[in-house]
Amino acid sequence: MSHFYNDIGARIVGTGSFLPEKVLTNHDLPGLEKSNGAVERLLGAVERRAAAEKETCSDMIVVAANRILEDAGMTALDVDRIIVSATPGDYVEPSTASVVQHKLGAKCPSVDIGMSCVGWLAGLDYALRCIATGEHRILVLAGTIVSRGTPFFNPMHRAIFGDGAAGVLIEKSDRHNFLSGAMWTDGQYHEMITMPNHISVPTENIPEEYHGSFHMGDGRVIQKALRDNLPLGVEGVLADAGLTRDDIDVCFIHQPSMPLYKVAVKAVGVAEEKLVEDYAQYGNTISAELPISLDENVKSGRVKRGDTILKVTYGAGFSGGIMLYKF
Repeated sequence: MSHFYNDIGARIVGTGSFLPEKVLTNHDLPGLEKSNGAVERLLGAVERRAAAEKETCSDMIVVAANRILEDAGMTALDVDRIIVSATPGDYVEPSTASVVQHKLGAKCPSVDIGMSCVGWLAGLDYALRCIATGEHRILVLAGTIVSRGTPFFNPMHRAIFGDGAAGVLIEKSDRHNFLSGAMWTDGQYHEMITMPNHISVPTENIPEEYHGSFHMGDGRVIQKALRDNLPLGVEGVLADAGLTRDDIDVCFIHQPSMPLYKVAVKAVGVAEEKLVEDYAQYGNTISAELPISLDENVKSGRVKRGDTILKVTYGAGFSGGIMLYKF
């Protein structure tokens, strides 16, 4: 399941993110006002951001995209393709990417990509393949709004998530900064984590009280999938690049909740001082999490040009992705 990228000349030339101003603490969430620390103790969440009343997912993504373009010293007309991972997007159809393209004033093909928490990394993989076939500059964006509507039957499930958007601009280059990666899907577990839309048909494996709502199945099955897939994936990616864990400068591992994150950290096996942890502050922003963390750590100076970065993510599907690159 490993991919070689070292024959694709490309590098990240800009990062950017957007987090809504509104902060929700655990006591602000319906049904958890009197949780007495249970959310923080069980999930690790302290607060998360929530979009403004009329703020759309595309609105947040466009703010992040404009910050990326400013960081790169470019305009939307310089972009050859826009790739968007939105969870959920503005509509079932059309694609959120088409809305983002319009609001940015871009003139390029624009496409949505799914894959839940893996969506942004899948977008990077797709973008690299587009660069390999002749395109020059690609925006890879992600955003999520979970604070609107009533998609959660279980208040503790609502406490997991936060809103936000981020992304990068990657550019064709003489530098071969993307080294290797891996992606996988094990569809037998597709009912393990589900968020239905209005035409979804509930199956017998989803309890009746969760019909029409977010549902998460047996956490032990998810943990086993992480233990089975992440070590092999990381070993393969490092071997493809001719590197070891000691060569990694900064490691970003998806943080869906502290219990799952701890399982993933153990499976990945990277030293604790190399890890980025921000779940307590923002919650799980789904596919936007990795680019939000990247941008913040670039701006803070923790991630510097030339650093070797490992990114690991996983989520509904059941899917996962790993990428190794030089920033």
